[in-house]
Amino acid sequence: MRRDIFYLLLVLLLLSCTKNKKVNETYNNDAVSDADFFSNKEINFKKLELGSDISTNERYFITNASVSFIPPINSIKLTDKDRDDIISKTGYGKGYFDVDSMFIDEKVKITCLAGYTKKEGGNINSLISFIRKMNNGDNFTEEYYTINGKKNIQFKISMNNATSILYTIFESNNGYYFILNYTFPVSYLEDSLIRIANSLNSVNFSF
Repeated sequence: MRRDIFYLLLVLLLLSCTKNKKVNETYNNDAVSDADFFSNKEINFKKLELGSDISTNERYFITNASVSFIPPINSIKLTDKDRDDIISKTGYGKGYFDVDSMFIDEKVKITCLAGYTKKEGGNINSLISFIRKMNNGDNFTEEYYTINGKKNIQFKISMNNATSILYTIFESNNGYYFILNYTFPVSYLEDSLIRIANSLNSVNFSF
C-alpha cells in the first residue's frame, strides 16, 4: 500500500509543479469573469450516456456538499493522514477547492480525488481559470456534458504520454460544486475509462 501512496504522491507532485509553472507564467494576464460557466447560454452541454452501474463499491457520502458517488471499482480510500500528507507535500487543491477524500485502485493505478467548493465569490471561475492554465496545445481538451441531467465540465490533460488527468466539475443545486479528479495510466486506458464512467454516472446530490 505504501508503494501506491508513493505513486499517487509522485503523480500529484508532477501535476502540482505543472500547475505552479503555468500559474506563474500567465496568471496576471488573465481576467476571471464573474459569470457562472454553467449558466452561460452560449455553451452547449451535450448529453453523455455512460451505461449501467457495474460497480461493486459502496456509495461514498460527502456530507459537507450533500453529494454521494461511487469511487472507481476496486479502489481503496486513503486514510485522512495519507490524504493530508499528500496535500501538504504537493499543495494540491489548496486555495481552489476543499479536498474531502482520495481513493486508489492498487491494480490499475487509478487515483480519484473528491472535493467541493461553495457556489459563491467566483470560486468556480477561479478554479476553471486555474485548470485552463495547464493547456499546452495537444495535451488538453475541455468538454461540456449533462450526465443524468446534471451539467458537468470535463478537462482532460495528458502528461508525458504515460498518465492522463481528468478534472470533472458538477453543477450543484445545493450551494456547492462537486469536483472529481481522476489520474490514470495510458497503459490501462480501457479499464480506466470503464471505472471512471461508472464513477461519474453515480454522482447524486441532496441525499
